Amino acid sequence: MASGKARGLLIDITPLRISPAFRRVFIARAVSLIGIGMLIVSVPVQMWDLTRSSFQVGVATAVTGIATFVGMLVGGALADRFDRRLLILTGRTAAALAFAGLALNAFGVFGGSPQVWLLYALAGFDGLIGALSAAALMAAVPTLIPREHLAAVGALSSLTVRLGTAISPGIAGAIIGTHGVGWTFTVAAVMATSTVLILLGLPSMPPHAELADTPAPPTADDADAPDEAVSTPLDQREESPTGGGEAHRPAPPSLAAFFRSSPVVLAVMVVGMLTMFAAGLVALLPAFVSERFDDQAGSIGYLMAAMAAGALIATLMSGWIAGVARPGVLLLTIAVASFALIAVLGTVAALWIALILALVIGFLDAVQEVVRYMLIQQHTPGPLLGRVNGIWMAQEVSGATAGALAAGAIGSFWSAPTAVVYYGLALTALGIVAAAVLGSLRTVRRYEPPKPAVTPATQP
Repeated sequence: MASGKARGLLIDITPLRISPAFRRVFIARAVSLIGIGMLIVSVPVQMWDLTRSSFQVGVATAVTGIATFVGMLVGGALADRFDRRLLILTGRTAAALAFAGLALNAFGVFGGSPQVWLLYALAGFDGLIGALSAAALMAAVPTLIPREHLAAVGALSSLTVRLGTAISPGIAGAIIGTHGVGWTFTVAAVMATSTVLILLGLPSMPPHAELADTPAPPTADDADAPDEAVSTPLDQREESPTGGGEAHRPAPPSLAAFFRSSPVVLAVMVVGMLTMFAAGLVALLPAFVSERFDDQAGSIGYLMAAMAAGALIATLMSGWIAGVARPGVLLLTIAVASFALIAVLGTVAALWIALILALVIGFLDAVQEVVRYMLIQQHTPGPLLGRVNGIWMAQEVSGATAGALAAGAIGSFWSAPTAVVYYGLALTALGIVAAAVLGSLRTVRRYEPPKPAVTPATQP
């Protein structure tokens, strides 16, 4: 019995076991995240080496961020129009070429010395094209994995993100320190190329493809069934020349119509925006540590590490999430709880208590992330997965930035500990309002897979 409970508690790897295509996606995404993490480190380092200007370093970072934001929105729209496999392969190939261009620029191939304008252009292009393929990849997953396992997919995706962000800066730093930034870009280009080879084995994934758990109509005992009722394998469906699917298929509904008819997804995005604002806490931490803990050596690093550790623990122990009967209630409850803990954090005077609170906050944030992913994928129809996922990912990028600006603004009026308290209280109040208003989340229940069609027994 103990082992059964452990299996129900620990991260669920069922998606990796049941779908060879998802295994390819998982491995390729893990590798690509390490490459992206190396880009995030290497571009600022090289820009500083070339210009000795913190302003230009900031602009380069902003260019990559803005390009990523635009790429997510555009990529989501394209993923609902063209074959998602084609978009994924195109994006990863272009990303490999962008990394190769950054490497050649770093080695001075294009002008005898690295060109600042080319660094801007290639870094922005890489952020744009990487986001395009990421949106298509996110939209494709529910066609590969049944929706009942999407909580496990969310946890596995979260795990790759957290491991990638933990590993990639160290790898980039080690290569830069021993061989220079050019070789960092070279290694990233090789890694991006490997993801293309891994993803070549994916099936065709047109936007009109059936979701993985859509029951196939009976065919063996129903010879008179119309041809269009037969479920066609994902990799054998034909598309129209424009990539929009067969001519007889109706056009996908608009996003506005979808959000009106499916308030669950819109409600999840509202809670997600509040959660992204909560990530702005990091803007107050340096001043908070300075004022509350007298700049104790390593305090801010310990707090950040505690949050990351809590998130990793939650991810590794996420097997229980898929079985929650009221996932929307869980999401609202832990959102309000995590916001309230931010306010409590601003009142503590002992570092060890702050570390415990940071650990719990990180844990709750990761649980929220998995639940949000699960609900969005389960309640979005296949032809809209690209746009909805593109908006969701863009929201995460912009929400965290807006949260940092808001937290910094509050910190300019009050001392850092007081600002942390007020910031947490404001988020808690908004979370309570959201819980009261978003009735669709309070009532949504655990997803149940559709039952297969029953074929009447054939008379002898």
